[in-house]
Amino acid sequence: MLVLGINFGFHDPSAALLEDGRLLAMAEQERFSRHKRARLEMPLEAVRSCLKQAGARASDVAAIATGWDLDRFDPPLPAAPYLELDNALPSEFERPLRLKAQPVAHHMSHAASALWSSGFDEAAVVVVDGQGERESSSISYGDGDGIRMLASYPVKASLGYFYRAATQFAGLEPAGSRGEGKLMGLAAYGRPQEPMPLVTEDGGPAMAPELRIEHTGRTRFQLREALLDYWRKNTFPYLEGQSAEQMVYANFAASAQAALENTLLDLVRHAREATSSKRLVMAGGVAQNCSANARIAASGLFDEYYFLPVAHDPGVSLGAALHVAHAHARETGGTFAPARIDHAYWGPAPDDVQMAEALGTHGLHAVQVPEAELIGHVATAMSQGRIIGWCSGRAEIGPRALGARSVLADPRSREIVSRLNRIKGREIWRPLAPSVLSERFDTYFDAAHRSPFMNVSAIVRPEVRSRIPAVVHVDGTARPQAVEREHSPRYWSLIRRFEELTGVPVVLNTSFNLAGEPIVNTPADAVRTFLRSELDLLVLGPWLAAKDPSLLPSASQAGAAGAAGAEVNRAPVGG
Repeated sequence: MLVLGINFGFHDPSAALLEDGRLLAMAEQERFSRHKRARLEMPLEAVRSCLKQAGARASDVAAIATGWDLDRFDPPLPAAPYLELDNALPSEFERPLRLKAQPVAHHMSHAASALWSSGFDEAAVVVVDGQGERESSSISYGDGDGIRMLASYPVKASLGYFYRAATQFAGLEPAGSRGEGKLMGLAAYGRPQEPMPLVTEDGGPAMAPELRIEHTGRTRFQLREALLDYWRKNTFPYLEGQSAEQMVYANFAASAQAALENTLLDLVRHAREATSSKRLVMAGGVAQNCSANARIAASGLFDEYYFLPVAHDPGVSLGAALHVAHAHARETGGTFAPARIDHAYWGPAPDDVQMAEALGTHGLHAVQVPEAELIGHVATAMSQGRIIGWCSGRAEIGPRALGARSVLADPRSREIVSRLNRIKGREIWRPLAPSVLSERFDTYFDAAHRSPFMNVSAIVRPEVRSRIPAVVHVDGTARPQAVEREHSPRYWSLIRRFEELTGVPVVLNTSFNLAGEPIVNTPADAVRTFLRSELDLLVLGPWLAAKDPSLLPSASQAGAAGAAGAEVNRAPVGG
């Protein structure tokens, strides 16, 4: 049974296609439209991409699941074209779509995405975001019989809106973007000494009594204004949005981060008591906060944890499809066999024609290189200070680049940080992340949870910090990705070759995009971004490309390529 899940209506539209509960493909609309977060867009290209990857047609889809139940909103939402399901899918689908479509409540979608991607047969489920239809945080218990919500907390107590308002107060959210990750990075520079109007009531989040928020259709706007007003009166620098002086907000950021973590720990503790489970899975936009995730994992409240790679709203397409597939199997005695999501490579893959056309159209110097030679050349270039655009295989799902659409560099020198932040238009104080061979993780990092998704922070062991200073944050932490050979053999081989050259099994990994843009998706995106940046080399599948031909392997170098001694194919691509 093929089930298509979609997220549409507000922001982060996406699609996921499942067969009997097993994920086949997933895609985010922003990667196709090139509009960050794709607000009010429909996931048309994302749906087509999923069908193409799975070799399926629209007529093969037995059910459609949506990650919102629009009828649950109180007060009701006004009619709008972006809320009409018939506008949400390509013309290949028969109308009316509601005959096949099943709405799934937003927090139920989040919960299902985490539970049935974890591989656990039962778990406590905590969802924390800006808001669903009525909830902003929830606690559930899930097992083979389904997911049962045990507690929920209203929008006026939203941790997601709290943290976003703090980001706005600190001047870290320019128009059209989201800056919560920036606030988390800035928090490391400060101390948590500013007052925060966040408390715990009945095991969950609540705002202090002086923030009197009424439940209306404008609750989230009222909450934001009440929080901003509180901070103007009570916290230094008593003025919001001074983007030219962002470091002055360091103590404020540390205070907001500490308040978030403390409240999340109370919520997780309540989940442990309410479910008696020894396993915890988390979803929702707030579950992307890797510092908070690390503190939760280190709390010892649970024995096992799972943090989804696509915890934010694009993940509800996956969760809604999982919920519908599970319900159908229970009703009919059919098959529901979801597999644990241990890697993030579920997006589209470039084909040979796309790669050749992208390289030829823009006239880059490019050579097609045997695999062993390509890996060796790129590792050597990184060890010499070169910065690499890396576009390889199926794209990642979620907000982190994990070795499929990445910018890669040598982590052994802090000088590379300034150059990379300049290339990407990032604030100089923001950290850059490491990818490490899974086998070497414990040598370099001390973490309660080893994440393959770069969503749980870790302490960099003091004895190795001088080896990888470019990926060590000011507080001695990093956001590492544990790279498994089984799930990412090509990327693993590159890091392993870099280790053979340098003795360091770690590379610096940041997303392949420029400021304000989504991560690159297609070969054309990768080439355009490469040409607009100061990146030195571009890897596009089996191709190596450069603006300066001297950076490419020469014919004489090719003779030693790989164990088989294959020669470089210098077939011209463009100029």
